[in-house]
Amino acid sequence: MISTLARRRRGRPSLADPSPAPDALCLDTALTAFAERGFEGVSVRDIASACGVSHSLLNAKFGSKQGLWAAAVDHGMGGLHRRMTAAPTRLPAGAGVEQRLRAACIDFLGAVADCPAIVQLMNVEGARASARLDYIVETYFCRLDWPITALLREGRASGVFRDVPVTIAFTLLAHGAGALVALRPLIEAVNGQLKATPATLDQTVEMAADMIVRGLLA
Repeated sequence: MISTLARRRRGRPSLADPSPAPDALCLDTALTAFAERGFEGVSVRDIASACGVSHSLLNAKFGSKQGLWAAAVDHGMGGLHRRMTAAPTRLPAGAGVEQRLRAACIDFLGAVADCPAIVQLMNVEGARASARLDYIVETYFCRLDWPITALLREGRASGVFRDVPVTIAFTLLAHGAGALVALRPLIEAVNGQLKATPATLDQTVEMAADMIVRGLLA
């Protein structure tokens, strides 16, 4: 069952509904649904029901299921990119690239913790070639520059980091360390089975960022 961010009222909302769910709410719900069940496993009607609106309203707004999927991805990935590029420095002037990368990794993992559906969706779409995967790669990896990839290139050029391809480092961060915050039920279940003392989310993020950065040092 997809996570519902709003309870549906009795009766069927229509296009004339004076208070439909805000677009952001619909897109958050759609992103979560596509991340949990995949594109083929969820319908516009499912998402509309979770939002408390008619599927006709979503079709009118986004044109089709594919249009809704693209809008949800733009909402999630675009929001993540804006958050990363606007993240406050919090570091003293002249901080080295190692410190700046660590801070950027912590910001990234904090953002993923707030919206785990982004990594979950990439796990689903990244498992096979498709036009949807092409859209994500072209729009968000070919056209945009991410602060973390810029720092990786800077560190390699200055000799602080090993000559590791950016794609390897970024994938380990997003889908390795990112899994620690995006797949919390799994981590908590493993901790319970191993009788391990789970770290707080902040501790987990900081330890993961440390390991990523230390592994890159030349």
